[in-house]
Amino acid sequence: MAFVSLFFIFLLWPVWIIMIALAFILPWLGIALTTVAAVLLACNAGFLAILLLARFKWKAAGRMDKEFIDGYEGWKRYGLLAARIMLNAGVVWELLVSLVFAALLIFQPWNAALP
Repeated sequence: MAFVSLFFIFLLWPVWIIMIALAFILPWLGIALTTVAAVLLACNAGFLAILLLARFKWKAAGRMDKEFIDGYEGWKRYGLLAARIMLNAGVVWELLVSLVFAALLIFQPWNAALP
């Protein structure tokens, strides 16, 4: 379990450094965190729309059906299974991220902590 924790810490260290840098640089530049949250919400909502469109097209074409995927063997079958899982998981992930940014814009918890 400790290996997994250390793995993710070392894997995500660039993200932590960027977050710390933004926490120091944005107030110095006078950019509000609401602006950053709004931009990230727009980007994630756009990517969510793209994923939903791709998922809708694949589903309408029948490429996400079990019978269609089982018709292939080997690496192509595993690739289609991976694409199906990634489309479903990607939609859920982007929806959650968009909801988090929307909640940050609605509740603005940083206003309570900052003077």
